[in-house]
Amino acid sequence: MEKKNNIKSASRLDYMDIAKGIAILAVIVGHVYAPPTVIGKVIFSFHMPLFFVVSGYFIKDYSIKKNFISSCRGLLIPYVIGTLIEMVAELCMPNGHGFVGVRQLFLDLIGGMCKDSYLFPIFNGTWMLWFLPSLFVARILFVLIMHFTEKLNHGWAIRMVSFSVLSAIGMLACVYGHLPWGLEIALVTLAFLYCGNLLNKHALFANKFRFLIAGICLLIWVVLLCFGFYIELAVHYWPGFYLALLEGMIASFTVIIFSQLLDKVRFVNNAFKWMGKNSLIILLIHNFDMRYVTWGKIISNDIIILLCRVSFTLCVTGIISLLLYCLKRKKQKRFCV
Repeated sequence: MEKKNNIKSASRLDYMDIAKGIAILAVIVGHVYAPPTVIGKVIFSFHMPLFFVVSGYFIKDYSIKKNFISSCRGLLIPYVIGTLIEMVAELCMPNGHGFVGVRQLFLDLIGGMCKDSYLFPIFNGTWMLWFLPSLFVARILFVLIMHFTEKLNHGWAIRMVSFSVLSAIGMLACVYGHLPWGLEIALVTLAFLYCGNLLNKHALFANKFRFLIAGICLLIWVVLLCFGFYIELAVHYWPGFYLALLEGMIASFTVIIFSQLLDKVRFVNNAFKWMGKNSLIILLIHNFDMRYVTWGKIISNDIIILLCRVSFTLCVTGIISLLLYCLKRKKQKRFCV
C-alpha cells in the first residue's frame, strides 16, 4: 500500500516538471520572439512567474537554516558555475574580451544585477543569470516572513498584507533602476511565491473542479492580455501592477493544469519532463548561447535561428545531463562497494 502511495505521489509531481519544461522552452522562444509581438507577450506573461510560483509551491518547511542551505546549493552554486562558463567564453570565444571581460564578469557576479543601472555603474547586467540571485533573495525573504508569522493569530492576514506591501515596495523601488541581486524583482515576486504556497496548501491542483477553474483563468488571462496587462520582470514592465501580478498567477495556474493534461500524452510528456528536470542546465547553456553564439550573423530567418538555438541548447544539455548521470552512477557503485 505504501509503495502504491509513493508511486502515486511521484506521478503527481510529473506535471510540475512538464510545466517547468514548457516555461524553459518558452524562455528560448521568447528571446527570439520578444514583445511587442503577440507570441512574446503571451510567453512573457507566464514563463518567469511560473518558476517563482513553482518554487513557492515546494517550500513546505519554513526552517531558515534549511532553506538557506538548499537555496545556496540549488541557486548560488549554479549562478557561480554560469559565470565561470562565461569567463571561459570571454577567453576562448572570438567575440570575447579576454581578461578584461573576466574582470568585469567577476564584478557582475558580485553585483547580481538584472540589467545595467546608473546607480551602480561598475556592474553590468548578468543576462539570464539574473533569475538565480533574484530567486535566492525572494526565497529567503519569503521563508523569513512565513517562519515568523507561522504561529501568530491571523497569520494568514499578516502574510497577505506583508507580501502585498513588499511587492508594491519592489515596484516603487524600480524608479531607482535595477538593484543588486535583483532585490526589486525579488520583492515583486514574493506574491508569486505566496501564490504557489497557497496552491499547495489548498491542494488546488487536485481539486475536482480544477479544469473548470483553469478554463475561467484562461478566459481572464486572454482578456487581460488583450487589454495590455502582462508582466515582464527583467525590464520592470507591469502595467496596472496588481492586475499584472494577477495575470502572472492565473497564467501560471493555467499552464500547470494544462501540464496535467499533457502528462497523458506519451512521448511528448517525457520530452517536457526531461526539459523541466534539466531546466537549470538549459538556462545556463541558453545564457551562453545568447551571449556568445551569433546566429544572426549567418542566418536571417527567425524560425531557423530559433531551431538552431533550441537544438544547440538541448543537445549540449543532453550531453551534460548524461555525464552527470554517469558520475552519479559511478559514485553510487563506489558507495555500495
